[in-house]
Amino acid sequence: MIKFFRKIRQKLLSENKFSKYLFYAIGEIVLVVLGILIALQVNNWNEGNKKREIEITILKEIRNNLIFDLEDFESNIAHLKNKTTSSASLLKAFEDDLDYNDSLGYFFFYLKTYPHFSYKSNGYKLLLSKGLDIIKNDTIRNRITDLYEDRYQYLKTQESERINYNNSLESKISPYYGTQILMLEQIPAELIVKGSVETLLKFQFFRNIRNYEILKKDFELHGIIKHIETMSKILSAIHTSVKNDNLELINMIEKELEIISSKVNKNL
Repeated sequence: MIKFFRKIRQKLLSENKFSKYLFYAIGEIVLVVLGILIALQVNNWNEGNKKREIEITILKEIRNNLIFDLEDFESNIAHLKNKTTSSASLLKAFEDDLDYNDSLGYFFFYLKTYPHFSYKSNGYKLLLSKGLDIIKNDTIRNRITDLYEDRYQYLKTQESERINYNNSLESKISPYYGTQILMLEQIPAELIVKGSVETLLKFQFFRNIRNYEILKKDFELHGIIKHIETMSKILSAIHTSVKNDNLELINMIEKELEIISSKVNKNL
């Protein structure tokens, strides 16, 4: 092609057709510039498609991580509801001066447990490694960073504070720990058997209460149990709120994936 254009130029010069040569030269320059611009456009298009493919991969990974987290939310919320039920049931038994029965052992041993929120962040780590701006939708990008950097961390902090508080109560609760193992068949109907509760049962965590008559008159511990009931409700509400944020983000990501995939397919 270059040789072809060179021959035309040489012919025009040899025939002293300078004006035609000048016109031709300008046209040739325009063609070269257009070729460069088209090449740049194609390159930009290819780069854009590559970025969109990376964005799709990251969004899918984050969505899958969030779906995985939902199971942990459900288990933790059920666990906290059990703590609330257990605390209230114990206080009611003390108030009504009820005789001991094994269901109270389940309720009592729930005082020393708290859920541990565990979440997957593979997708978010991949996003950070590629750069936040790979997510073009500002709203989704902000919601993702808010969930991982703020909401999840706030939940972990609240949970950690509750666990530390529980650990500080060990010396007040341990005098009432019994040694008789309580089995699944004996668990009270009020308790939700799910997630971590199944694990606790598997490891024979629940035992009977000893010194129950003394426990009924341990009013300092009664106040602590009431505090545990209140804080379990609060932490359950936080779990539920963050879970709802999680669900909203999943829905937003799924809609965004449909939009991005549609645009990429049109460009192919």
